[in-house]
Amino acid sequence: GEQLAGASRRGLLAPAAPAQPAGSGPASGRTAARREPVDGPVPVISPLVRRLARQNGLDLRKMTGSGPDGLIMRADVENALRAASAHGAAQERPAPAAQPSAPAPAGTAQGIPAGVTRIPLKGIRGAVADKLSRSRSEIPDATCWVDADATELMRTRAAMNAAGGPKISVLALLARICTAALARFPELNSSVDTGTREIVRYPEVHLGFAAQTDRGLVVPVVRDAHRRDAESLTAEFARLTEAARAGTLTPAELTGGTFTLNNYGVFGVDGSTPIINHPEAAMLGVGRIVPKPWVHEGELAVRQVVQLSLTFDHRVCDGGTAGGFLRYVADCVEQPAVLLRTL
Repeated sequence: GEQLAGASRRGLLAPAAPAQPAGSGPASGRTAARREPVDGPVPVISPLVRRLARQNGLDLRKMTGSGPDGLIMRADVENALRAASAHGAAQERPAPAAQPSAPAPAGTAQGIPAGVTRIPLKGIRGAVADKLSRSRSEIPDATCWVDADATELMRTRAAMNAAGGPKISVLALLARICTAALARFPELNSSVDTGTREIVRYPEVHLGFAAQTDRGLVVPVVRDAHRRDAESLTAEFARLTEAARAGTLTPAELTGGTFTLNNYGVFGVDGSTPIINHPEAAMLGVGRIVPKPWVHEGELAVRQVVQLSLTFDHRVCDGGTAGGFLRYVADCVEQPAVLLRTL
């Protein structure tokens, strides 16, 4: 069966993973030139980062962000606070007496065994590491999954493309299914504000999708995905995927997502338990679409089968809601005509 191309939990995983369309768990490589400082708010990855800097008296305008286009990450602020603390402690204590240094063991440099490679976690990989670590430490996630017969979805796409006009991607159809499912189960289009102990539910669906690039995993965001049809979604996925590969995504195109679509099937795997793209509350994972034996209308047949998984923040809903969302998605994959009710 036709696979999704490109690429999340992205894998965002999750989180961007993205043959299938662009897809599957976050930020693109550094652009060619850092933006010059301008008047107005300094770009930061989230309001929590801005508040952390303000509470500790840090001037964000004097900081250099490690994210794309100089986007200031949480790790940048935490590193600055650690550096300031260490500097203050060094000024308070007397310098230690010089001690003779022991010779490094044979075959080592500074105590590191020969042949070992140390790769700094910085730039895009460092930003992804910080976000994934925070997600796993803060979010009590759970995963449910289901196998679905995607034969009719693939036939529907083929019929749409045979009618002429721009070609529709499988990813766009899955995104359309996601937005319809989120309209029925809005609990999953949300985040948790730990400071106020509130669930923040969003009226718009800003759909992130994992995209794998030479610079690492990124999660571009399709704004107002719930207002787009299949053609518009296909075009926007293509535009953002190309920008991700070229390393020209802006901070605005990499932040603000409310739900992520993670296509790890592009890696040739059937299933995954991706890490949620913090601070979102859920991620839909899509495995490879392949011919498999399947009982269809009471008889054994070869059908195009896909495994769908939903990883969700258990604080925003219980298993009944998550299961209902995933079952509706699977029903739409198996019988795309179900979507006609919401068009």
